[in-house]
Amino acid sequence: MVLTRLKVPLRIGIIQLNPQIGHTKETTSRAWKLLDELKSKNHGTASPDILVFPEFALTGYSFHDRNHILPYTCKPTEGPTFDFAKEVSKTFNCYTVIGYPERCGDDDKTATLYNSAIMTDASGDLVFNYRKSFLYYTDDDWGCQENPNGFQHFEIPVKGFDVNGNSNDVKLKTGLGICMDLSNYKFEAPFSDYEFATYHLDHGTELLICPMAWLHSAAITKDTKDPQQQWEKVKSVLDREGIPEYGSQGRFVNNLDSSNVIKTEPFEHAMSLKDYNDLDTPDITNITYWLLRLTPFVALKKRYEWFHSKLLVPFLTRTSTKTSSYVGSSLDKPWVHEGKETVLVLANRCGIEDKQTVYAGSSGIYKFNGHIHGDEDDSVDTTNKSIELYGNLSKGHEGILVRDVELVVERET
Repeated sequence: MVLTRLKVPLRIGIIQLNPQIGHTKETTSRAWKLLDELKSKNHGTASPDILVFPEFALTGYSFHDRNHILPYTCKPTEGPTFDFAKEVSKTFNCYTVIGYPERCGDDDKTATLYNSAIMTDASGDLVFNYRKSFLYYTDDDWGCQENPNGFQHFEIPVKGFDVNGNSNDVKLKTGLGICMDLSNYKFEAPFSDYEFATYHLDHGTELLICPMAWLHSAAITKDTKDPQQQWEKVKSVLDREGIPEYGSQGRFVNNLDSSNVIKTEPFEHAMSLKDYNDLDTPDITNITYWLLRLTPFVALKKRYEWFHSKLLVPFLTRTSTKTSSYVGSSLDKPWVHEGKETVLVLANRCGIEDKQTVYAGSSGIYKFNGHIHGDEDDSVDTTNKSIELYGNLSKGHEGILVRDVELVVERET
């Protein structure tokens, strides 16, 4: 048996939505309008291999307590979200990933609740049901439980091609994550542990898909000092753009042009652009932060200095951790991801709930290419050459992003 490099072509689509609680049917209808447009645009071309929707994509997210969310909960293969995913998969002959509120048990009083995401295959069958591992405080409000299995990975069958163009069956190493999974645990664990990224680096994950309901910096949270002033700033933008207080719905800003890629920004400048305006553009601040949370997959010149000085050895030998790498390094290699490729799909929602929960939109597709570029790899941001940017949706509007991505994997043949 020898290792063979295979090219795996993937057409990936993200559908960004602004769902509101109590309006599941209306959200589903808008989703189909977007998908119908995708069908017309794709006439005569290949359908997507994967379609990805946000966290709680049809139900809305900001539930206040258990009784509030219970009517929207369902088992993995029941309810409107599964029915929708099944129909999407059959229509496009693709994998579908979508977030929903899961219940385990029939009794309203005793059922265990999770924040989950399902993947269905081209036949509409359930491939995997993933439960959110790291919870945001809004999840705690309605009694969400952590995934008892923690982070997980699995395989999906796809087609790969060798250098001669011969087709090969490939089981693609895949992982799902949901929003807060990208963050450090409860914002209390060491930031540099990069728990989600480290788990998937250690397990060789090649396709990472994350439905999200990630907040914009303008969101009003429990830590906001002056909620009224914060809301007035957001409201002024909505008024200027003629958008209702729950945000934009039906004003689709689609991104089906592969030449439409965000302007790269160095870390310090990107993190300063926090205003909620220019709603038809992506939120570079959150995009930069998301990439930062995937640091183990990103090339860093300083990592080689750490490795050769053995600076990371104490972290790699901690008895409290089960990981085999730290910040992307192992005891054997300066960078575990060197020479490998991983595609990242972040499907975030947009819009506003309760005049306070402002979402960041900006769904996007990226590839960590495993290449080292020396001095160009000084920081983790959109300028880092080991990160390939395929495109993003806007921060404030619903829409569809579709991109063709080629992923190189190694398999024994």
